[in-house]
Amino acid sequence: MAKFCIHCGKKLEEGEVCSCQANVQVQSDSIGSNLAEVIKGMFVKPIDTIKAYTDEKSFSLALILLGIFSVATSLFVLSLIKNLTEVATSSMGGLTLYAISSGVVQIPYLKIFFICLIAAVIFIFMYTGLLYLVNSVMFKGEKSFKKVFAMYGVNSVITTVSLLVASIFMFLSPILGVIIFLLGSVLNTLYVYKGIETLGVKDENKHGYIYLITTVFYGVVLAIISLIFS
Repeated sequence: MAKFCIHCGKKLEEGEVCSCQANVQVQSDSIGSNLAEVIKGMFVKPIDTIKAYTDEKSFSLALILLGIFSVATSLFVLSLIKNLTEVATSSMGGLTLYAISSGVVQIPYLKIFFICLIAAVIFIFMYTGLLYLVNSVMFKGEKSFKKVFAMYGVNSVITTVSLLVASIFMFLSPILGVIIFLLGSVLNTLYVYKGIETLGVKDENKHGYIYLITTVFYGVVLAIISLIFS
């Protein structure tokens, strides 16, 4: 009796394993190894890593990296809110502190986590979309959104690590946690600027304008969204 692959329908000989599943396994192994290489590379040879992984083939890897970044962002916001709440309640008196600790007043941490997660994903696609439009349409650079997205995803490693470390240190010293986050953000900004060099605009004099215009547009969009939902 003939056997067929349950995944792609290919006819198989007795004992044969379909090649489609072998390809899936190789691809998943490749993503896992590339993920480790990018995380290590962004701390050892960041510029070389950005250049090596800024391509369309790294789009799936970038999705994973930016997914981790979104989770790290949500965790940082939760740690910030928790510490600010403790500071506020201690200064407002024992009655407020009792109300929160006893459960009379509850902070919806789970709801905040998912709201921040969704917001982070939206803002990621918003920024990369604007960067693509400025770089590709205004300055005639790289025409592939996937390549722009991959560059931004690789760069997110630094910010992700700084967010996770800052979330931990936030419980020891909120000021120290914020400083770690700001340092990571500054470093990320420098690497994104360097990453623009890989997006097809050969004139280095225009790279600063690409970054500046994208950031200004992004700020305007955020301001409009804030006014709408205020």
